[in-house]
Parts: sequence; structure tokens; C-alpha cells
Amino acid sequence: MKLLVIDSGTTNSRVRLIKEDRVIAAIHRSVGSKDVAVTGDKEVLEQALQEAILEVVENNGVSLHDIEAIIASGMITSNIGLTEIPHLSAPVGIDEVAAAMVSRSFPAIVDKPILFIPGVKTGFMGEAGLSQKDMMRGEEAEIFGYLSYLGQAAHEPVLFMHYGSHHKGILLGGGKILRCATSITGELMMAILQGTILKSSLIAPAEMELRLEDVRTGLAIAEQSGFGRALFSSRVMQVMDGRDKQEATGLFLGALLSLDLAMLSDLLTAETKQVVFYGKPLFPTIFQPIVQERYPHLKVTIISEELSDELSAKGAAFLYQKYKEGKVYE
Repeated sequence: MKLLVIDSGTTNSRVRLIKEDRVIAAIHRSVGSKDVAVTGDKEVLEQALQEAILEVVENNGVSLHDIEAIIASGMITSNIGLTEIPHLSAPVGIDEVAAAMVSRSFPAIVDKPILFIPGVKTGFMGEAGLSQKDMMRGEEAEIFGYLSYLGQAAHEPVLFMHYGSHHKGILLGGGKILRCATSITGELMMAILQGTILKSSLIAPAEMELRLEDVRTGLAIAEQSGFGRALFSSRVMQVMDGRDKQEATGLFLGALLSLDLAMLSDLLTAETKQVVFYGKPLFPTIFQPIVQERYPHLKVTIISEELSDELSAKGAAFLYQKYKEGKVYE
């Protein structure tokens, strides 16, 4: 079985070719729903996906006739994507999500229907307050991709923490998505680095040699005196104390980490025994030892960046199998 899986988010889109449950090729384009929002036109996204699909097929010696299905997830299913698919209300498991997949045709992209995976919203059942409400598009495929590896363990309570442009906590129990919470921490980090007075005191996190001591200092100041005060302390540290930018950036990351720690603490339940970090590796690397110090009873796992990058494709393939099984019995 060969599948094409589209993972299209806010700023990036990927098209992956799957053969017998294994990702054998991937094409990336720096285009996403943000481009649709800015231009007010889907054409930029349609063109990028059309080119990516053509490239991945031609480069791997297959034709569209060889492809059993094309599955898509992420912001592509939002009002600033290709087509808006309503969120499902949690709690939901893989069977409910698979049953709600929607087939639509986009001839400008590909001469084959695309099967869209719906996102999930949490906190909209009953009388939950705004702080309990959130939504996801794309992470549901990633989560089910990881659960597909776990067998019976997939039904145990677990909190996933996803790291990208946004940081998102997703609470699961019994194999179902129960609750999620989102922070714009990744976008906030880049905005501060590029557009504030702190720019001259900091370096790009990718260039730094991380010292956990500096991260802990930033976290402590944020918890004691507030997030904004902790951020400015990185400038005080570099300008007035004469410390280098490496140390100031570590403190800056510790301040940002306070946002994730508050979110994690709010999502944890008495039944949660495991936390799984995945996505971009910077924050999981610095957050893991902090979480284990604060919550020694938790098992903390970091999924490799390589596996994280493939989870949406694995999950999409898993959901497609469930979708096919459901169609057989209708």
C-alpha cells in the first residue's frame, strides 16, 4: 500500500510518501496557512502542494495511480487552509476521529480526492470556563501516530507536550484525547529575539551552549517576580553584570520555560504517570530535568526529532486504516 500524507501547518507544509507503513520520501515547502491569511487567497498553498506532490511522486518512480489515498492534517483543515473541517469535541479516540474524516477534491492540486483529518476541540462539553477551552489541528494525527507504537500501553494516562511555533499540552486517558492547552511560546520567543531591546543581549538559541544553571535562574525569577521581570533580567545580566550572551540567553529560556511549567502543572492529574515531549528538541532538552526535579514520580520521555518528524504521517496512515475498516462495515 502506498499513501501520500500532507502535513500542512501555520508556516510549513510537508508531503510524505508512505509504502507499507514506512516513510520513504518527504518534500518540504515553506508555505502554510499563514500565507493564506496574509494573501487572502488559497492559490499560494495550492501551488506549493501541487508542486510538492508532483516532485515526491516523480522522484520516487511512482504514479498517482499507484497511490491508494492522499490524507491531510493540520491547519490545512482550518478557515485559513484549503477547506474548513469542524473540530470534534473531546473526549475522542482514534475510532471517532477516523469516522469523521472528510473527502474533498482539489483539481488545482491533484487529480485525486484528498481525505482530511478533523481537528479536536476540548472544554466545549458542559459548562467549562474559557481557561479550559482549546483546540488542535494536526497534533491529533501525531498523537495517534505515537500511540500506534504502544499496544496496550496506549490506554494508560499520559500527558504529551508538543514543541513547535506553539507549545501544546495534550492530556490522554484510555486512549482518548481528554484536554489540551496551547501557548504561543515559540512565536513569542522569536518575537522577543527579533523585535525587542533584548535582541542585543541574546543569541539565537541554536547557537548557544546550554547551561542548566542559567535556565534555573530565569525560571526562579519568573516564578518569584513575574515573566516580564525575568525577561528583562537577561539584559541586566549581560549589560550590568558583564555576563556573556550565552548565560543571558539561558536565563531568557528559563523565563519562557515558566510558561510551559504553569501549563503542564495545570494539565497534570492524579492519574498521570508519564509525560512525553516531542517536536523541536530545544525545550524538551531543558524541560526534562526540571520536570523530573519537580515531579519525581513522573516518567519523562523525549521522542527523538527524527521520530517526531514522522509522527503525523504514521498517525495519518493509522487513521486511514481505521477509516477503511469503518467503511467496510457500513
